[in-house]
Amino acid sequence: MAVSGPFGSSRVVKRGAQLVVSAVGLACGLLVSGVAGAADVDEQYRQGLYQRETGQPYSAIETLDSVLAANPGLNRVRLELAVAYYRTLNYAKAQEHAQRVLDDPKTPEAVRLSVLSFLKQIELEQRAATAERNKLEPAVSVGLFADSNVNAGPDTALLGNGLVLNDSSLAKSDWGYLAQASLTHTWQSQSPVRMGENTARYGWTTQFSGYQKTYKRYGEFDLGVLSVATGPTLVIDKLGRANLNMQADYLTLGGEYLGTFSSLSPSVTARVGRDGELTLDAQWMYRNFKREVDEGRNGHQQAVGLSYGQLFLSGRLALQGGYKVTREDAVDERFSNRGDEVFVGGRYRAWQGGDLFTRASWRVSDFDGAEPTFGVARHELEQRFELGASHRFQSGFLEKWQFATTLTRVTNKANLSLYAYTRDTVFFTLGRTF
Repeated sequence: MAVSGPFGSSRVVKRGAQLVVSAVGLACGLLVSGVAGAADVDEQYRQGLYQRETGQPYSAIETLDSVLAANPGLNRVRLELAVAYYRTLNYAKAQEHAQRVLDDPKTPEAVRLSVLSFLKQIELEQRAATAERNKLEPAVSVGLFADSNVNAGPDTALLGNGLVLNDSSLAKSDWGYLAQASLTHTWQSQSPVRMGENTARYGWTTQFSGYQKTYKRYGEFDLGVLSVATGPTLVIDKLGRANLNMQADYLTLGGEYLGTFSSLSPSVTARVGRDGELTLDAQWMYRNFKREVDEGRNGHQQAVGLSYGQLFLSGRLALQGGYKVTREDAVDERFSNRGDEVFVGGRYRAWQGGDLFTRASWRVSDFDGAEPTFGVARHELEQRFELGASHRFQSGFLEKWQFATTLTRVTNKANLSLYAYTRDTVFFTLGRTF
């Protein structure tokens, strides 16, 4: 869960930069005096600092720049202007003004040391921004799994109305292996964009991925997915982010073409305080099945969700909860339904490189059309509980690889016993992002 926000990866770097910035301010204790209209200059200077420290960096730039235009020799103003540019992610301008102070032979030695540290910080962040501009990330994972109910067989053979299922329709257990690979390209604009008093950057993410889940005995349930996803992103420093994901999935079942799913998924995330995030997301999907037996399932699905995440214990503990409503409109009314889901989850950094995580969800589904033979529509409550652990190796021949294990129990309660089942799955995976 990315509760740390879009700029979370540089949080430690920027905290270090704040110390450097404070040092620059303290070291530059030069009085704004000896210039024409000193009182007015001092007032403008203080106004610029107030604007910068109250979340108005662009207004601060305009104020401090006007002071400097009339008094180009005021190095303290120039340094505070460099800090304002730094706050807006304009590293080139920040570097330019800081370097001019450093090159001035009248600059005191204590100030020079602080400016050198500030310039070094700018250089580090420039490198990080350049590395993020065009990033290509391949990833692979392989694993084993065990499944107690491959075919989602009902818990009982007695269906009512004198109907009894044969043994082949009851739950079947099996094990197998899985593999997944992806290639993700991320582009991020190099130049920041002003949005009011906030700084934003545009980006674009594209991913190609493949997934294969293969059973040892019941090959008719083997699942394959080939996906391509792409879409723009907008990251606003300290406020949040937004993205639009366009995706197409090609699915196979038992080695046969199952269908193609096309989806459009926008989301908006807002920062709440220092360590919280509120996310609103939606999805529109068209499911086009190709097997004759599935033709009645063709149709559209819409979903809207709201979730909140919060970091605790200096980021070691992350908690999240949310609600989602889904509407499926299929060709055959018996497959059309409305679903309401509530979920909670958490992740805890238990040791160096190791996480413990859990998730629980409850989904109620009400179907529109009556089921053949039974003459009534389905009503279901799906309960899903997940526990897991992961470890990222820090050294050795598995360095940077991550091992994870997950145990999931799904209990589906239904008014029709044909659809009531319990399913347990255990996964063991080893993967890495390069």
